[in-house]
Amino acid sequence: MTSLAVDGLTEEEFRRSIESRLRQDKAGEAVERLRILLEPYAGQGRTLPERFLTVGAADLSLKGWQVLEGRIALHDRPGRPITALSIAFGWPGEDVPRPDDQGRLSPLIETGYYTDDAFPFSQSGRDDLLDGYSLHGCTWSGDCQASDTALTLEGIDDLHGALAALEARLLASDEPDEEEIRAGTLGSCLLSALLYQAVSLRIAHDGLPRQLCVMAGSNGVYPYFDAPVVGIPEDVRQAAEAAEESEAAGHQAPGPRYSSLLATGIPRAKKRAVLVLDENADEQDQRIASMRGVSHQDEAAAPQPDGPLMAGKQPGQAWDFRDMLGPRDPAPAMPAELPSADPAPEPQGWHPQPHPNEAPAPVTIAADSVPANPGPPAAGIEAPAEDETLSPGLWQRILRWFRRTD
Repeated sequence: MTSLAVDGLTEEEFRRSIESRLRQDKAGEAVERLRILLEPYAGQGRTLPERFLTVGAADLSLKGWQVLEGRIALHDRPGRPITALSIAFGWPGEDVPRPDDQGRLSPLIETGYYTDDAFPFSQSGRDDLLDGYSLHGCTWSGDCQASDTALTLEGIDDLHGALAALEARLLASDEPDEEEIRAGTLGSCLLSALLYQAVSLRIAHDGLPRQLCVMAGSNGVYPYFDAPVVGIPEDVRQAAEAAEESEAAGHQAPGPRYSSLLATGIPRAKKRAVLVLDENADEQDQRIASMRGVSHQDEAAAPQPDGPLMAGKQPGQAWDFRDMLGPRDPAPAMPAELPSADPAPEPQGWHPQPHPNEAPAPVTIAADSVPANPGPPAAGIEAPAEDETLSPGLWQRILRWFRRTD
């Protein structure tokens, strides 16, 4: 067929022009053009049935739409959900079925299930899917997760049967008729374009089990059309992108620990109090030492001095400001018992001194108790007068005077 001319184009160029209209979402234009070109070949006594000139997408009925949800869930994988479907005419295999006695043959509809491993379908609108197409096919060709025949197509059994019979006749002929080949090309392109429209109508009427990309055409069979029907809606894609950005932001490194008080969502470091009201003396000493960088606590929390954990524990040194000069020697251990010893003899002329805090009672010395000839007083010591009441200071002077005169 490569040398066949259709509407002034080679057969391949013509097919590409029809497929291009489908990809541009201009399926109506493609169908109208094909009907016009089919008029010489469809009708009573002609190559194809007359119904090719009147059939529309509303005459095609896709059955099994309600089972798609279960089929999609069946092919989902953890982290790899189904994100796209392909609904197309499929290849029946080497054993090509033949029409029945009435010339009717049900077409085979193949449903392919795709994940984002084949293409980023979940992030693609309809226009984005066009980036995956070329003159040689699509980037996800042959990369479907699975395929089945869950969907069937009704409404064109007579037309599909007529094309199958024409193909069998042409293959069996040593010299196939060029007009019949041209009629078969136009008829096959029309049915593929109608399937595209039928899928679009069904999605618009019944929706999809979830947000999916959907392509339609013919997979592995003539005329090899493949075009996007719907993509992921823009609002759904924007919501998904916003969720991904929010999740990514949550994994970023935290911001500065000290910042404006208006930025309440930023974590801040715990601050130390400089002054604590109603603190006791121990707490005040501890705070001052901590502020000066002096640590006098063990790694474990110190028990209370009179608490139960102190039983059997040697008392430690309390902190004072000498700790700031360097470590102190440990306090010398006190002996359990001091050795007994005889009291030292009192030195001659020793008289007990009163305790500094205990002032002696005033003493009156009679005149006859003073020696008759005491002698001159020592230098710098004034002798007391007779019948003088002794004060604590005078008492000390008397004692020193008597030691000198002795």
